[in-house]
Amino acid sequence: MKRGGDTMRFEIPDFTILSDIKPGTVSLKGRVVIFHYPTHTILELLQSEDPILKTISPRYEWERINKYGEIDRFTFIVHRYITDNLMDVFESAAAWYQHIMDWLDMSEDALDDFLGEWKPGSDDLPN
Repeated sequence: MKRGGDTMRFEIPDFTILSDIKPGTVSLKGRVVIFHYPTHTILELLQSEDPILKTISPRYEWERINKYGEIDRFTFIVHRYITDNLMDVFESAAAWYQHIMDWLDMSEDALDDFLGEWKPGSDDLPN
């Protein structure tokens, strides 16, 4: 939320991950479903291992090198869209999600480093 003068602006990010608030008949548990606000596009991110994905159109395949140097292969499938520039949405979504995964990798490493420096001693035991 930004405040400028007498007006308040409630900003919405271009991309967001959707989740269940109240579990219903369709569950998003364990799924990565992404909403692109400017184009009202709904994408789902899947691992590219399933050969059935090749039959789904439109789709977007992309790769990321993870922190271990391994190649992760992903596919975006589309649930809904109203844009003529779907390729732009795919590319932006891939960059956005890759940034999130890079951040998670870095955060996990930072936490591991922090915990690795903590050396339990005899004074850490309950008295």
